[in-house]
Amino acid sequence: MRNKNAVIFLNGNEPDIKIINKILTKKSLTIISADGASDYLYKHSIIPDVIIGDLDSISKKSLRYFSSINTKIIEVKEQETTDFEKALNYAKSLNIKSITVFGAVSSRIDHTLNNFSVIKRFHNKLKIKLINNDYEIFYFDKSISFKYKKNEIVSFLGLPVAYGVKTEGLKYPLNNEKLEFGVREGTLNLSISNQIKIEYKKGTMLLFRKHFLI
Repeated sequence: MRNKNAVIFLNGNEPDIKIINKILTKKSLTIISADGASDYLYKHSIIPDVIIGDLDSISKKSLRYFSSINTKIIEVKEQETTDFEKALNYAKSLNIKSITVFGAVSSRIDHTLNNFSVIKRFHNKLKIKLINNDYEIFYFDKSISFKYKKNEIVSFLGLPVAYGVKTEGLKYPLNNEKLEFGVREGTLNLSISNQIKIEYKKGTMLLFRKHFLI
């Protein structure tokens, strides 16, 4: 497994299989399954390169099947890290640079917020993008410019704070503003242009934008 790109599956809300297929057919990828997410892969006949975690939530049926086809299975019993962190650390050990994550957003709000926290710790070392059925979610450094459809939602949060925030192409523009978690947010803005630019001078910012994959 010498790919520089990977997909990590977590045991959150199940993504639309059409989105999965679009991502998996784009490029050569290392597929990493975190514990119970392996049941989703089994259901859709997706073969991971490795299954990692404390193995407390994968079904016996899935575990037997993937073991029988010699999928690499790594049991990490320690409870100081989540299965997501275990998967990210494994990806780092393979010198992977870019990771798409499915199942990070779920009805368990505590899990979702924890996953936002986890990727904040790793985002200076790995390019990580969370994808659900509508949005791609990721941290970006200082400035980003991207093509977009008009009249679509763009949200961004200072986590915990971003200074000197400026935007272009949005209905509610910001000009050298401060966004701070618990004080002021940048959610539910609206695109008025096909080209969006967001930048900030200092801090950390999490971006939510539609991916239009389906």
